[in-house]
Amino acid sequence: MKLFTIGDSISQGFMSMAAARTELSYSTLLARCMGMVPGTDEYPIPLWGAGGLPFNIENLLRSLQRQYGSDIRGPIEWPAAVISVNRFLDEVEDYYERGQGNIALPQAGRRQFYPNVSVAGFTVADAWMVTPRLCVNRIAMNDPKEGGDGFFDLPNARFERTAHAVLNPSRDPRFDDYSQLRWLEHHHVEGEGVENLILWLGANNALGTIVRMDVKSTEKAKKQPHKLSLDDRNGFNLWTADHFEAEYEVLMDKVHDILRRGKTDCKVFIGTVPAITIAPLAKGVGSSRGAKDPFGVMDEAMYYDRYTYFLFDHDYARRSGNSLTFDEAHGIDTTIAQYNETIKRLVASYNKKSGPQEGPKVEYHIVDICDQLLRLALKRNNGKPTYKMPKELIDLNEHHDRTVDTVYYTVDRKGNMSNGGVFSLDGVHPTAIGHGLIAHEFIQAFRKAGVKVPRDLDWNAIVASDSLYSNPISLMPELYDNTRLAEMLLDLMRLP
Repeated sequence: MKLFTIGDSISQGFMSMAAARTELSYSTLLARCMGMVPGTDEYPIPLWGAGGLPFNIENLLRSLQRQYGSDIRGPIEWPAAVISVNRFLDEVEDYYERGQGNIALPQAGRRQFYPNVSVAGFTVADAWMVTPRLCVNRIAMNDPKEGGDGFFDLPNARFERTAHAVLNPSRDPRFDDYSQLRWLEHHHVEGEGVENLILWLGANNALGTIVRMDVKSTEKAKKQPHKLSLDDRNGFNLWTADHFEAEYEVLMDKVHDILRRGKTDCKVFIGTVPAITIAPLAKGVGSSRGAKDPFGVMDEAMYYDRYTYFLFDHDYARRSGNSLTFDEAHGIDTTIAQYNETIKRLVASYNKKSGPQEGPKVEYHIVDICDQLLRLALKRNNGKPTYKMPKELIDLNEHHDRTVDTVYYTVDRKGNMSNGGVFSLDGVHPTAIGHGLIAHEFIQAFRKAGVKVPRDLDWNAIVASDSLYSNPISLMPELYDNTRLAEMLLDLMRLP
């Protein structure tokens, strides 16, 4: 097997709040550049019905735009629009709970596995803790509590349904105990071997802080988080640096053991954890201030008094309590910087262990996506990002008179896009273009490590596939100007 990927939502191709577009993810782009044909037996990928799980914000807004145009007007159209939103969500819920997407039906035809087993929401320890059997049991426990069609309901047990669809797409009982790492063992030890492994986990050990605008640190945990149950782990959203190190070391030990028992040499490409304050879901409000850059990319980084959700202001942050203080945001970034120091230190250590020995050779390589995004960030760099975009993308931006930056997606009622392009509508996950930029970094790392990547990225195809860029949503001002729609979407995004 030329390429196998273990990761979380970004590696899965999660966009605009939905596990929906694995065909556009950076790992699929990389597979194509390595000469494989995604969507065939050579490199099968999941296809997500009903726009994806739990729901696709882009599809929802385009549906509203088709019905109401670029402006939802007054007391007559708004009640109808709310009913339209509920109908949209109800169709998604039906599909994944009772329709073609439910856990009883095979999702991969005769295929038993995917070469990309990334799952939205996975923390580091989920790589060996979460199995299809665990997911089925938790869905069964969840159904009596949350079954039925309520107003604005999403599919229940979303984490478990997504994981089950990826880890056992054939619904074959033989694979009920296959975690991400068990699939790696299946392919590398029992199968033909994995030549190149992407391993990118860790973001969800901190990301919940901005999704909830609240910090629940594992410093209050009674024991190491990776020794807790899934329910107990879900009570935390920020692993301390020490807890992250302990968890990541277990991951590295398990991965290294599998790869040393394999049938072929393997190169492992490990992504770093991105800084949370770059994602436009978290909007800086109040006065800006310079502070020591926890990541060491610049002498001083730009921070704000508070951080709240991207569609709201300083008054909302203080009034609602849905905000992080400067100290909290800077502290989270500092913790993530320590995560990345741990990852780099462990990679160096395991490369020493992989010295001259009998058996397969294992090499570990860092792909510093955190550094890429830090240099790409617009506000953090005072409007002057230092990241050098690929020339092909620069030329396409000039041709289309568009921009690509890390600001939240901004479009006027005439459909003119003025900001955004890197992050999708959930303010956290990349667009197709964002995935192209991540793939660009991985391709450079692969080639530097001596991996054959005969093709370059097709930026024309990537841009054409990015519907937010190629076909801007003119209804977007409703989100900026109308708190009713903004709060409606926010409530859905914050659901557990």
